Amino acid sequence: MTAPELAAEADRLVGVSPRRARRVATQAVEAATKSGDLPAESAAHRADARAAWALGETSEALSIARRALRLAERADSREDAAEARMLLAYLRHASGDPAGAIDELDRAELITEGASVGRLLHQRGLILQESGRTEEALAAYRRALPKLLRNADRLRAARLHNNRGVLHAQRGALTAADADLFQARDLYRGLGQDTMAADATWNLGFVAARRGDAPAALALYDEAEAIHARHGVPELELQLDRCEVLLSVGLTAEARATAERAVPALRTAGMSTHLADGLLMLAQACVADGDPAAARSAALRAARLFTRQQRPRRALIAGYVALRADERAGRTARLRPRALRIADQLTDTGWRAQELDCRLIAARAALDAGAVASARAELAQASAARRTGPMELRIRAWYAAALLRIADGNRSGAEKALQAGLRIVDRERAVLGATELRVHMAGHGGDLAKLGLELARASGSATKLLTWAESWRAGALHMVPARPPDDAALAATLAELRRVTADMESALLDGRDTAGMGDRKVALEERVRRLTRLTTGTGGRAAPSVPTVEELAGLLGDRVLVELVDDSGSMLAITVRDGHAQLTELGPAAPLERQVEAARFALRRLALRHGAAGPAGQALQRAAGRLDDDLLAPLRDIVADRPLVVIPPGSLQALPWSALPSCAERSVTVAPSAAVWVRAARAPTTRADPRVLLAAGPRLDGAAREIGLLARVYPNGRRLTGAAATAEATLRGLDGADVAHIAAHGRLRRDNPLFSALDLADGPLTVYDLERVSAAPTLVVLPACQSGVTSVLAGDEIMGLTAALFALGTTTIVATVVPVDDAATGPLMVALHRELRSGRSVADSLSRARASTATDPVAAATAAGFVCYGAG
Repeated sequence: MTAPELAAEADRLVGVSPRRARRVATQAVEAATKSGDLPAESAAHRADARAAWALGETSEALSIARRALRLAERADSREDAAEARMLLAYLRHASGDPAGAIDELDRAELITEGASVGRLLHQRGLILQESGRTEEALAAYRRALPKLLRNADRLRAARLHNNRGVLHAQRGALTAADADLFQARDLYRGLGQDTMAADATWNLGFVAARRGDAPAALALYDEAEAIHARHGVPELELQLDRCEVLLSVGLTAEARATAERAVPALRTAGMSTHLADGLLMLAQACVADGDPAAARSAALRAARLFTRQQRPRRALIAGYVALRADERAGRTARLRPRALRIADQLTDTGWRAQELDCRLIAARAALDAGAVASARAELAQASAARRTGPMELRIRAWYAAALLRIADGNRSGAEKALQAGLRIVDRERAVLGATELRVHMAGHGGDLAKLGLELARASGSATKLLTWAESWRAGALHMVPARPPDDAALAATLAELRRVTADMESALLDGRDTAGMGDRKVALEERVRRLTRLTTGTGGRAAPSVPTVEELAGLLGDRVLVELVDDSGSMLAITVRDGHAQLTELGPAAPLERQVEAARFALRRLALRHGAAGPAGQALQRAAGRLDDDLLAPLRDIVADRPLVVIPPGSLQALPWSALPSCAERSVTVAPSAAVWVRAARAPTTRADPRVLLAAGPRLDGAAREIGLLARVYPNGRRLTGAAATAEATLRGLDGADVAHIAAHGRLRRDNPLFSALDLADGPLTVYDLERVSAAPTLVVLPACQSGVTSVLAGDEIMGLTAALFALGTTTIVATVVPVDDAATGPLMVALHRELRSGRSVADSLSRARASTATDPVAAATAAGFVCYGAG
């Protein structure tokens, strides 16, 4: 091949395999040098620079592009020089030099003619787009596309469709975005440009995220990532999109891990502009993940980079995130003057919600220092916004109003302010996660509830404490839809709200006019509220009302409710017995979590026959005994020998209650909140002739036999075993079932609880999939692999299989909190279902089945690993 042919081949390979492109570019340079073909050598260097950029080697790409420009100018080739300057423009922009990028484009324009005009217009559009100059970018693209098509430049036409598709998505024109991106992907695939087709696929994921379809977005990201990995291409800045989606559905740990991988890669690649954005994303993820020290470090580094890049508004937001991290970490020194300084700066930029937050931080710092008068001035200013503006602003304002009323000695007024704020939080749940800068809004509900708990505890009223504990727990299972709702009007309004919110924040960051956007945002939020009230099946449920003691008494009968509350590291117990509520302080919470883990570890060893039964049994006895002493012994006179309904905090959700000595023969049911328990207890009970699903997953010894034995108990039940037990068939069987028994491996994804799953014949049945069920099964039995273990998120919210089923409306779940022995599980499950068929409650049936089958240490440990959740 000649030098020009090799250079053209290298350019083609950039979108196929950048590493191969670099090797061919080297061959082209060598051939051009020998033949003295300066234009071909310049073209080869341009291909090499693009390949280096694709591989994340930005500094080297810049150096190579400058070499290409020098060669073109030596050859006096206007076309090659223009192409080199276009390439340099993009690389300079990406490395944090936007002014230099525009300068390169202006110089290129002076020497561009013919077919290169379309390419120049496209490159200008891209840089204008990434600079936030949307309308100018669209105008450049409109002028560029016909010129590219007229010259049959299909590759650059594909790039234009790809870039414009992203721009449309950013503007909220999602249908137009999909059209451009599908066109780009088709063109890339037709040209054999695999990695560029993967970029278009990734961008289609970005559109899905803007539409609110997190599962589709993550699936498209995975598809694109697999292609990139096959060709050794790092995603780099693309991972920031993944981080944003993960944050939007509350997966803070995975979001943080994603940002932590992206930041060093962006730094190594010299991608300064994206690095600053990545550091800010990392800071926000660390705040959400409860690590203020890491958040502060990342935010301050982001602020320095933004300042150097002359992006002052983003630097200010980074400073604000650092301030929030310092407050969370308890760094109070000079917090107030710093918060006020940032608040004043935010006032000038239009970031009203963040400004108010800074004033709250300043007020809290003043209160901590005893400067009540200073705090009162800030709180009065902040609380003035409680009736107007976006929901997040009003949440903060009501919190400020509560603090102000406490400072004035008006505690009842403070409680009313906190309740008003929580009502707004309940409405906000429908739209949380529209953009990364709003992830922390969920924490404000926790702040409101925590302050309410402090007031209730100070009053000594068990009823008040129960009300405030439930005010936050009651909404914990009101899940944000992971997919857009089926209702077209609500889905469209949510998509428009996401667009307006993102556009407003982008405009504020870039210093553009936001006139009218705030009013539009408020109007859309109100429309979402109206439509949500009219719509069912949106992937979540209305937050249940806080139950009264009288309501609980009417449903409890002879049972005793024990609600455990972790209040700033102290465990409190609120008991309700015979219509009387009582508060008992139990002691520090931290040792309880350690004992739960010790008990589960010992129980696991016994159930799975790991090691000698004697030492494991003794370890279980010690841990369970201490838990019994700490949790239930102080309540002995209250609970006596009555059945229990236990409402534990997230940290105790996986406690094997029947392992505790005082619960060994007691009927115990566990619920995430009293409100969820009330809803479940009031639900219709299983019919005399129940609709039953019996399913067995693969690779689980004894599962098919277990299902066969249960088929004798339920001869009319629907059986799914072997290849027939697919995810779709199981979903159909779950929809509207009275009883569902699924013997399948379960997997809790602590990094991503929404991907917790049951393994079926054709793959996993995830939490996302469960949201597609229109009528939730009444009773679900999950007899394998720690199916009852959940992941605890910020605000004591739990996620996992059981949480998802409760959110859908399932009333009772029997699941395990430790791995269990297959051979011992079968007889226990048969005994459980026989007891259920005799008309007993689920909790009583499990207790009786446990007693009848626990004939040896393994069987006893297996039985102790099962917990009844829900109505009981």
